[in-house]
Amino acid sequence: MAPRRPPLPADWSRPLSRRDVLKVSALLGGSAAVAAFLGACAPRRDPGSSIAATASDGAGRPITMIAGGGDPLAEPALKRAFDDFSGLHPGASWDVRALAGGGADWDRLARSLLASGEPVDLVTIDGQQVRSWARDGLLADLSADSRLADVLARVPTTVRIGGPGEASARAFPLAVTRGVHTTGLYYNRALLDEAGVAVPRTIADLEAMVQPLAKLGVAPLVHCSGDVFFNQILLTWILPMVAERSGSDPEAFADATVKGEHRYDGPEWTESFETIAGLRASGILLDGSGATDYLAMQQLFLQGKAAATFQGSWMLGQIRSGTAPRAFDLHIAPPPLIDGATRPRPIHSWGGYALPAKGGRSREAVYEFLEYASRPDVDRAITAGTQNYSPIAASNDAITDPIAREFLPLFADAITPLDWLWEPEVKDEIDRQVQALVKGSTDGPSAGRAVQEIADALRSGGRSYYR
Repeated sequence: MAPRRPPLPADWSRPLSRRDVLKVSALLGGSAAVAAFLGACAPRRDPGSSIAATASDGAGRPITMIAGGGDPLAEPALKRAFDDFSGLHPGASWDVRALAGGGADWDRLARSLLASGEPVDLVTIDGQQVRSWARDGLLADLSADSRLADVLARVPTTVRIGGPGEASARAFPLAVTRGVHTTGLYYNRALLDEAGVAVPRTIADLEAMVQPLAKLGVAPLVHCSGDVFFNQILLTWILPMVAERSGSDPEAFADATVKGEHRYDGPEWTESFETIAGLRASGILLDGSGATDYLAMQQLFLQGKAAATFQGSWMLGQIRSGTAPRAFDLHIAPPPLIDGATRPRPIHSWGGYALPAKGGRSREAVYEFLEYASRPDVDRAITAGTQNYSPIAASNDAITDPIAREFLPLFADAITPLDWLWEPEVKDEIDRQVQALVKGSTDGPSAGRAVQEIADALRSGGRSYYR
């Protein structure tokens, strides 16, 4: 199993020393990683960009932004938006810190940059990390800032996220933050037609497909449990429907578990874990899915070894650019239902904007930029250029690809990913336990008990979201 994430040291907020940088080197793999880290933390200067070309020489300090998901100025449609803002605000300039990596690597680097004392004005952060940053006092409360009232009014409440126990917003997405994603069932209609089966609407339908597809040497579903990061996707597919069927709001139920009002080895969680184990035991999942990584999963789907895979809209471009050696007719269906469920619950996944709790040098300029980027006409223009889904539904009329448009109806039932509500340590243990379920090396009750042990340890150590 992967090592558990250690707690933050008591002195995490002090400036970085040379020794700290050497520690980062050890974590990330040596001198090349240090060079990348220092390069990312150096001011960005791009003489070809009208945004970066304005020097900070008294005409106005640059807006310093930590960027997740790569440099936004490298994408033409996003760069155009930044350039247009700069044209409307003479003297505006940008210092973009595009930190390499994702997940825990990005988290460490971004926290280190804030702890170094660098003035940071704006952060593009993955929604999964918002609650832990809020827990540690790193993010401003956007709902309490009157200057952002008009901006927040343009963004649906369903895609905002706050700190633990908060109804307020600490971060939110826009088209300029590369929009939002959801989850659904990718399926190859050509294979279904060859096997004489319909598009699966329920897990029972998937099970009924096992034998017809087996005659073609195909499994109904493949999953990339070998990349443990993707394993919570299976639980966030199943658990919301189990909770909602029992009369609970899925997000409220998940948060109540974090508070200790439900247990991770309680009946709803155990049923969800056992349902995932049943995907393997029934033959729905392709053998070996427990050790299959993200890229191998795509290849197995393209090669016709599996008729479907449950994944996010972020994968669409990769699948569309792949090569299939047999008939391949790609389509998207809603997440299949469990018994007794009335509607699927895909997720709203995104990276969005947040403001550091400690104000930077250019917060007034940030307010102006957020107001500009959230304007409906600007948001729609960015959506048209990037073809990423916007959280502002009207912008998505600009999505043109017919397969991409098959995801659009799924947003109507989408909710906050439940893994965003769990502490990172709990999420990591869930990922490990789901992988064990897919491999067949544990069962539902045991998985629940293992996760509960982590939650108990966080609570006793004062690291739970709800102390």
